[in-house]
Amino acid sequence: MFRIAIVIPTGVAAEIGGFAGDAGIVVKYLAGIADEVITHPNVVNAASFNAIPENAHYVEGFALDQFFAGEWGLKKTTQRIGIVIDRRCEPYLEFIENAVNATVMSTGIHVLGYTLTDTPLDISLFPGNYDYEGYSGEVLHLDTLMRAGQKALDKGATALAVLTWMDVLDAGMTEDYEQNGGVDPIGAVEAMISHALTAEFSVPVAHSPIFAPHLITHRLDPRVAAEEVGTTYLPCILMGLQRAPAIVSPDAGDFTVRDVNALITPANACGGLSVLAALEQGIPVITVRENKTVLNVTLEKMGWDAKHHSAIYAVDNYWEAAGVLQALKMGMNPHLFRRPVPVSFCNLEKI
Repeated sequence: MFRIAIVIPTGVAAEIGGFAGDAGIVVKYLAGIADEVITHPNVVNAASFNAIPENAHYVEGFALDQFFAGEWGLKKTTQRIGIVIDRRCEPYLEFIENAVNATVMSTGIHVLGYTLTDTPLDISLFPGNYDYEGYSGEVLHLDTLMRAGQKALDKGATALAVLTWMDVLDAGMTEDYEQNGGVDPIGAVEAMISHALTAEFSVPVAHSPIFAPHLITHRLDPRVAAEEVGTTYLPCILMGLQRAPAIVSPDAGDFTVRDVNALITPANACGGLSVLAALEQGIPVITVRENKTVLNVTLEKMGWDAKHHSAIYAVDNYWEAAGVLQALKMGMNPHLFRRPVPVSFCNLEKI
């Protein structure tokens, strides 16, 4: 079994995967080489679409980190999805119901029902305190979201789709994202919400925003266009959660981090726990230079040099990443396909 992980951090304007499902084709492409793929919602979510292939597993970001740290295992199962809705969305319940029904009727996903928070959430956005032009945020009354989530689980849900009111963007805040390849302003706060619920309940979680319905009359960056073809973004997370494995202890899972054969990630966004944990455990890591982000966190800056660590493969694009994966799958050393062959592979040394 050849199993790979595809990681593209959210909220950092990744050229591929920083928008609305624009890395879905990368997952489908690389899934043609692998027997199984592990990825996270940011990579494949596309509003009304989710092109996650049949051999892929949809794992929330915090759960993915815990998996690579060896704390959690993953077990294949069929999920019963409970929808947790921020009470601020209540005026739009009919829009939400239509989106859910359309998804259920066309895919057969098992949606158990929904719960409303007892009080509205209070979400705010502000520029992040980082060395890049990203955004952070604050979520007040998170306890009400936890109570609604617990109620859904008590009724038999095994996964949670979380819908919160996100009409908190100031005028012009989305223009750079929508038309110029900028950072998604709500990406970081969305991750905060899903991370918190995943950490609390140890079940699959995915987050969807909802905005007041509006009509877009200007041309968008094609990578963002998926966000403007529906009234909610629920379909993509419902379709994703259908592909979500259960979170279990490592000894009870169908697979653990020890069963991962390679991880692929953008070359300048390598600071995540999943990437570092993979390196520590000797899992091959493929870094893709062409998938640039607004970060500048490379393996070299953290003391991991591809010239001295044979499990690191620096490539220019996903075409090359596919070639490395094919070699790994065949049990061949990818470094032997380059010229000059690294000295460490030319000199026979006593071990």
